[in-house]
Amino acid sequence: MNVLNVAVAGLGTVGRETVRLLRARRAELKERLGAELRLVAVADRAAEREARALGLAASVVRYRDPLDMARRAEADLFVELLGGLETPKRFALEVLGRGKALVTANKRLLAHAWPEITGAARTGGARLAFEGSVAGGIPVLRALDLSFSGDRVLGIDAILNGTTNYILSRGEEGLSPEAALKEAQHLGFAEKDPSMDLSGQDAAQKLTVLAGLVTGGWLKPGSFPVAGIEPVTARDLSFARERLGMAARLVASLRFTGKPGAPAVEAAVTPTLVPLGHPLAAVRRQYNALLVHTASAGDLMFYGQGAGAGPTASAVLADVFVLARDIRGGLPAAAAAARRLILTSPDHTVSSFYLRLEVLDRPGALARIADALADAGVSIAAIHQDPVSGRRSVPVMIVTHPAERGRFERARKRIMSLASVKPSHCAMRMMA
Repeated sequence: MNVLNVAVAGLGTVGRETVRLLRARRAELKERLGAELRLVAVADRAAEREARALGLAASVVRYRDPLDMARRAEADLFVELLGGLETPKRFALEVLGRGKALVTANKRLLAHAWPEITGAARTGGARLAFEGSVAGGIPVLRALDLSFSGDRVLGIDAILNGTTNYILSRGEEGLSPEAALKEAQHLGFAEKDPSMDLSGQDAAQKLTVLAGLVTGGWLKPGSFPVAGIEPVTARDLSFARERLGMAARLVASLRFTGKPGAPAVEAAVTPTLVPLGHPLAAVRRQYNALLVHTASAGDLMFYGQGAGAGPTASAVLADVFVLARDIRGGLPAAAAAARRLILTSPDHTVSSFYLRLEVLDRPGALARIADALADAGVSIAAIHQDPVSGRRSVPVMIVTHPAERGRFERARKRIMSLASVKPSHCAMRMMA
């Protein structure tokens, strides 16, 4: 097989860059692969216009409907870069049902349709790769899938969202969160609508993909705690850095237990304070990082740009190359058995916590807050009150001794019900 035909669905920012890279590196890829990767079809609502802008030959078939391309295109490998959920899902199921290889960078598709997509790949004997769906150009998925096959992954702590990391790290440099977001949008690191990023949902979708890859099971979105960075203010960032020697990061965490046939996972996405000497504290601006904890190799760090057309297209093209190599070598498609994933609660996980409150200046207000913590079995390690003249409420920063997350959450719920405490507050776990 001297030629492998490739079809690309979606000519947005990443799709255009993928096509550009595929053509620009054609000679190098042919030399390494021993076969030509030939673009034979593209699909996009504006396929004709985009094809002309990319300078594609007339022999490259244009489809306005990606499902039409999935059914008709004579391709060995299909690339899905459409975005969204329903149309990409139908596209993927059609391609995999034909037994064709599929590359996708769609984290939402994988997070919400993991059982269907992986099941279709097994049933159709099809190849599936999705390196670009998590952490852009960082080759962590292939490492988890192959490089750790002789090891056991115990857990992952990761910064998976470049927008939130840009806002938090620029905030440490004195920029307000609002100004940092505008700057990130201007530079192309943040979406016009950043709600998925700021709420932690983008990182949560990527976390489900990581869990599925490691365990073979489905970590259903919405089944584990997710909190974003909206409550984190400049005051929190400066207090953490100057008083606590810590940096705020949105950390997505997984812990794996159980047996290979019945894996168990604990998952959470939360704003977290990490010591300034911790590897994740050094991850700044739009960069992503994954700290992988393994049984034999110890802790391993993966670091790089987690978003943008270049890094993602690079990961997509790497997937295309690997699947093409496997097809040429006649290797069977991976067909790992589906596993039932046991989700364990993070409520028993122990850490210290940071809590910033807006407390009305009333007698006994702090005592009632302390009582709520004590009644839940959470002890105070330090308490700081900023003197603010001319205000009816004052910011109060509390750091707890290590406590179970469930106990802290019960205390926080009671504290927020107190008449002397305003709704605006910030809570972050503290990483040792």
